[in-house]
Amino acid sequence: MSTAQPTPSDDDALARQLAAQLRQPRGAQARETAASMNRANRETNRRAITLLRLEAHDRVLEIGPGNGAFAAQIVSAAAYIAYTGLDWSHDMVLQAQRRNHRLAALYPVVFEHGNAQHMPFGDQTFDKILAVHTVYFWDDPVRQLHEMQRVLNPDGLMCLAFGDRSFMQQLTFTRHGFTLHDAASMTQLLHSQGWRLSSHRRHQETGLSNTGQMVKKTIHVMACRPPTQRHGTQHAAAHTRPGSC
Repeated sequence: MSTAQPTPSDDDALARQLAAQLRQPRGAQARETAASMNRANRETNRRAITLLRLEAHDRVLEIGPGNGAFAAQIVSAAAYIAYTGLDWSHDMVLQAQRRNHRLAALYPVVFEHGNAQHMPFGDQTFDKILAVHTVYFWDDPVRQLHEMQRVLNPDGLMCLAFGDRSFMQQLTFTRHGFTLHDAASMTQLLHSQGWRLSSHRRHQETGLSNTGQMVKKTIHVMACRPPTQRHGTQHAAAHTRPGSC
């Protein structure tokens, strides 16, 4: 008896399904998706947290924390760190709260549901921002960066981590709703909005992808300072000039 082989259309449907889950885990597959992301991204998260240079009393925002697997590593990096995780997946927020309920009893750790382009926080709420493998889903990168600037202390630090386009484009699921970058395109985007790149680490590792395959990954981890007040004022003026509204 022969076994039916997956067709190209079947493979494409599976890739679309995985892409949708990686963008916003939900439903019965959410727990498995979170576990897969944690395995695939463990080393990148470690490097990104190190590059944040966490200090005592830092207020840290993690955008897209998933099930909060790395919250403990963040709050234990220095004394009196306050941690907030913001995710736009209801399922991930619930999982993160359950996973970290003991941690939250000992440290100021909270997980909230929300869109990172319209964050439910006041101006200059945080000293450090961490975003690992979320840049692919920025529907409006300029607005995203402005919102991150708004909630970040002017002397704060933001750390982005993302896979290089050369490696990511080999993964079939990235054809569906992913915007890919290399170091040059991300640096250009950051500089165009006034962000100042203070550190850039590039590393390669061989490990599991979210498809379960062993792949050679090229990862960028960038630490950036927010725009100066002068740049922000110039940008605001450009958007309020006559005829621009």
